[in-house]
Amino acid sequence: MTAIAAPHTPAGSRSERDWDEIALRAPKLAATMGRYLTQAATFLAPLSVESADNALRLLARWLLDRTDVRTVAEISRDDIEDFKVALAQRRGIKGQALTANTQRQRLRMLRMFFERIIEWDWPDAPIRNPIIGGDIPPRPEPLPKFLDDRDAAKLMAAARAANDPRDRLVVEVLARTGLRASELCDLDADAVVRIGDGHWLRYGVQPKGADNLDHIRAHHRLIADHRGPIDRHQVGRIVRRVARRAGVTAHPTSSATPSPPKPSTEACPSKPSPLCSVTAPWT
Repeated sequence: MTAIAAPHTPAGSRSERDWDEIALRAPKLAATMGRYLTQAATFLAPLSVESADNALRLLARWLLDRTDVRTVAEISRDDIEDFKVALAQRRGIKGQALTANTQRQRLRMLRMFFERIIEWDWPDAPIRNPIIGGDIPPRPEPLPKFLDDRDAAKLMAAARAANDPRDRLVVEVLARTGLRASELCDLDADAVVRIGDGHWLRYGVQPKGADNLDHIRAHHRLIADHRGPIDRHQVGRIVRRVARRAGVTAHPTSSATPSPPKPSTEACPSKPSPLCSVTAPWT
């Protein structure tokens, strides 16, 4: 970037050589991008400026090789859609496809570039941002981590010792069934069935008493008492509260047995429903 060098660009670097070539072929495009990098260096961390530099050079080189675009204002939505496909097909240093995280970083940097120069009312800015939020790959959700045997035993002991029967039931159901917090909250009142002299809950929990059946039926939800039905935020607070007493760290997605829970067949009734004799104190 001989005429428009940004302060972050080391002399003789790959970045400088690329920008020199881009400036020869599209001086206005290079000038706008170089001006942005100069501004970005005043409020972004050095690594973020480097990431923006990489993303802008990648886009600029692709535009010069694949399109007739020579200014930022000419970049259209169609250009970005084609660039996204090329980015997904691009190979890294080791010949492997770019990871979703790298693609996400590149597109986020470019989206912020367009957003800022439009907001700053630069003359070479496009009318609207050609990169929309849906273009950026979402972050992958981490897989839930299960408690080991020792911590699971501590959690269950703390649940059994809890004074609040609802706390005991919530932790027991989650731990024995692997249900999500939202799934637990949405269990219908008819998840309680009567077999013989006992009341059984589908998904593998058998309460010791039926004192809350009136509340359950009134609210049309299984986990309900005189305080009303429960939501996933309350479930999270209950699990964390019991876990603190147990001296472990747990949340609704991890308060389960060490491996994905399997329904117990011990003492299960021979009926076509997912019931088993796991005991959860309700009273």
